[in-house]
Amino acid sequence: MASKPSSSLKNPRINEPAGSGHIDLWLAGSACALLLIGLVMVYSASSPIALKKFDDPTHYALRNAIFALTGLFAMAWMSRMPITTIRSLSRTAFWVIIFLLFLVFIPGIGVEGGGARRWINLRFITIQPSEPFKVAITLYIAHLLALEPQRVRYFKEGLLPLLGLFGLGAALLMAEPDFGATLICGVVVMSVIFIAGMPIAWIAAVAAAAIPLAAAGVIMAPYRFRRVTSFLDPWDDPLNSDFQLVQSLLSFGSGGVMGAGLGEGQQKQFYLPESHTDFIFAVIGEELGLFWILVIIGLFTLLVWRALLIARHTQDLFVRLSTVGLTMLIASQAIANMAVVMGLLPPKGLTLPLVSYGGSSMVITLASIGLLLAFSRTVPAAARGDA
Repeated sequence: MASKPSSSLKNPRINEPAGSGHIDLWLAGSACALLLIGLVMVYSASSPIALKKFDDPTHYALRNAIFALTGLFAMAWMSRMPITTIRSLSRTAFWVIIFLLFLVFIPGIGVEGGGARRWINLRFITIQPSEPFKVAITLYIAHLLALEPQRVRYFKEGLLPLLGLFGLGAALLMAEPDFGATLICGVVVMSVIFIAGMPIAWIAAVAAAAIPLAAAGVIMAPYRFRRVTSFLDPWDDPLNSDFQLVQSLLSFGSGGVMGAGLGEGQQKQFYLPESHTDFIFAVIGEELGLFWILVIIGLFTLLVWRALLIARHTQDLFVRLSTVGLTMLIASQAIANMAVVMGLLPPKGLTLPLVSYGGSSMVITLASIGLLLAFSRTVPAAARGDA
C-alpha cells in the first residue's frame, strides 16, 4: 500500500456551491409523512404502558410530540444553513461529541440503564451522545476527504488517520456498550470512503480485519451471543430469550393484509416489549397490516432515492460525500430495525428513524434531514426532476 508524499496534499479554499436555492420538497415530504405516521403509532403503541406507569395514556405520545417539534425546528434551521458553515461546524462538533462520549463514564453525569451507560444527565434533559456522533463523524470525514481527495490513494498517511477517528469513537461506543451504533457508524464511514474512491482491495482488507473483531465482540458478551443463537431458532425458547422476537412475529401474523385496526392490537398489551421504540414496526404490522408496512417502506425508499439524486448531481465533493453518509445512516438503521423486527437479523436495540419513540434519535434524525435539504439547495431543480 502506498505512502503519501508530504507535499501531495493541498487544502483548497472552501467555496459555497451554486444551485437552485430551493429545498427538495419530495425529500421533505417523505420525511414528514414518516414522522406523522410515527406520532400516531407511538400513541397507539405506548398507551397501555403509559396508562399503567403514569396513569396517563398520552404520556409518551406528548413527549414524542415535543421531541418531534424540536426536531422540526432543527430541520428547518439546518435546511437554511450555508454549506460553508456546515463544514466549519463539522470540525468542532466531532471533538465536542467525543468529549461527551467520555462524560458518559463519569459517575454523577453518565446515566446507566439496562446494563449500559449511554446517556448524560443535564438535569433538565437527558441526551444520548451516540446519536449526534453518527452525524458528526459522517460530516467530519466527508470534510477531510473533500479537503484532500487524494487521501484515498494513500493508506498509511491518508486513510489510516480517518479509520483512527472511527476507531476512537467505536472504542467509546463499545465501552458503553452500544454494538448497534458501532456497526452503523462503521457502515457509514466505509460508504463515505468508498464513494471518495477507496480501492476495493483496501475495503476487502478492512472488512477482513473487522469481521473477526465483530465476532469477538459478540462471543465475549454473553447477552449478545444469546441474541445470535436465539435469532437462529426463535421458537427454541419462546418464553425466555426468544420472547421478544416471537411476540413480534405473532404481531405480523395476526395483522394480515389490512390489519386489526388502529388501536386494536393485542401484542402491545404487555406482550411485546419495547412496543413503542425498537419494535414499533411490529405494532404497525398488527394494527395497520401489510398495506401500511409497504407504504412505510415506500416512503423510506423515496427519501433515499431523492437524497441519492442530490449526491449524483451535486458538483461539491463535500456535499456528495456527506449526502451519501447521511443517507446510509438513515437507510441502514431503518433496514436493520425492520430486519430485526421481522426476524431477519439478531436484535440490536436500534429504533426505526422518524417513526419510533425517542428523544435524541428523533431530534438528530430530523436535523440530518435538514442537512440533506440544505445540500439539495446546491443542485439545480432541473437535475432533481423538479422542473
